[in-house]
Amino acid sequence: MFTNRSSSASLTELRNLFRNHFQENVLFDAPLKEHVAYRVGGPADILVFPRTETDLIWISDQARHFHLPVTIIGRGTNLLVKDSGLRGITVSLEKAFREIEVVTPAKEQLTTWVRAGGGVSKPELLNWAVERGLAGLEFSSGVPGSIGGGIFMNAGTKYGCYGDILKELRVFDFSKGARTLTRDQFHFGYREQNAVKDSLVLWATFEMKPGDPQALRQEVERIIQERAEKQPLDYPSCGSTFKNPPGHSAGRLIEKTGLKGRTVGGAQISEKHANFILNKGNATAQDILDLIQLTKDTVSAQFGVTLECEVIILGN
Repeated sequence: MFTNRSSSASLTELRNLFRNHFQENVLFDAPLKEHVAYRVGGPADILVFPRTETDLIWISDQARHFHLPVTIIGRGTNLLVKDSGLRGITVSLEKAFREIEVVTPAKEQLTTWVRAGGGVSKPELLNWAVERGLAGLEFSSGVPGSIGGGIFMNAGTKYGCYGDILKELRVFDFSKGARTLTRDQFHFGYREQNAVKDSLVLWATFEMKPGDPQALRQEVERIIQERAEKQPLDYPSCGSTFKNPPGHSAGRLIEKTGLKGRTVGGAQISEKHANFILNKGNATAQDILDLIQLTKDTVSAQFGVTLECEVIILGN
């Protein structure tokens, strides 16, 4: 599976190095469908679960030494991995950077700054904040995935996004190492940002305001119920497949084409929300890719609008 190995001896050496360093926290030829929300995708040559920044530096050194690519999958909630899988080293944050702490600067009296590791799940941080009467994350109610992935996509809803409350960010680049950024050093827009790029989010600091825990919980439950009524949550998906084009709703455009309910193999354009492509149980990544292409071609032909994927597609 390794495209860059020079011999079977180097492959054995590489695997032994990773096995000795990470022990149970590394897998070889691991099916990625077990680690991504879509439940599709081929194997990763090396799937590693780092625990510390030192682990990341070690991975970076091996990647350079063996001339291997590094792919970051976080918790895999917004990824579509092709059936051929991923070559080189794949890094998952399932087991890393899970701390949450208050880091309120002395000059800030009306707000609280909270630092969360990139591997913290969005629901985990939201619940942590609500229990302590800290407002600002309600927009993320019902949204799965990690904080790192949420920042990479600037994930959000009509109620807000992570870029609205982000104050500081520490990222790790497998070519350049770690660096810390302040608010004036990055820009966030609709489903995009210029801070993370190909890096991994180690931690992020958010500015939150005081709120009533009971009122916050009611708002969270209301938004979750609203999502359940409008979005298909019973089958694996990556949420919205396409970004909303300027001046349009991707879901409404797709619905107007008559593609709702269209299937390819085990994949289906949701009958409940046309911007969701579902794995109905036995889909392949290629089934989903074919539906994505069909949708783009049909919307372009009927409305002259080019749809841009929100889901990230990985693999050759």
